[in-house]
Amino acid sequence: MPQIEKDWRALIGNACWGWMLMCIPTVIKAVQIATTQYSFDGTYILTQQTGLISRKTTHIDLRRAKMINATDNLFLGGSLSVVENNGYAHELPYIKNPNAIAQWLRTAAEESSRQAGDVRNVLIS
Repeated sequence: MPQIEKDWRALIGNACWGWMLMCIPTVIKAVQIATTQYSFDGTYILTQQTGLISRKTTHIDLRRAKMINATDNLFLGGSLSVVENNGYAHELPYIKNPNAIAQWLRTAAEESSRQAGDVRNVLIS
């Protein structure tokens, strides 16, 4: 009499679907990173553009910056936080070498403020 055995091949389909579904958040994050762009005009305007279907453009006047902070995380990557004098904070994610970029932006903002004669608005940190 033949013995009825279980067929474990059904796990192959489930494993494939599991891997595909698990990759969806990775693909979404990759698209977010790919569609985020930064530009700096060399004086005091930092521009952030985000979005794939609807583009959002944010212009940040670094002469108004009270603080420019950098965060670097092994799993989340680098990011900058720009806090304006009025307390509004801009978060800029997906930045490589955020500490060096933050220092560069601080220096550029201080030079721009000095050239404009604004001695009151010098970055503290």
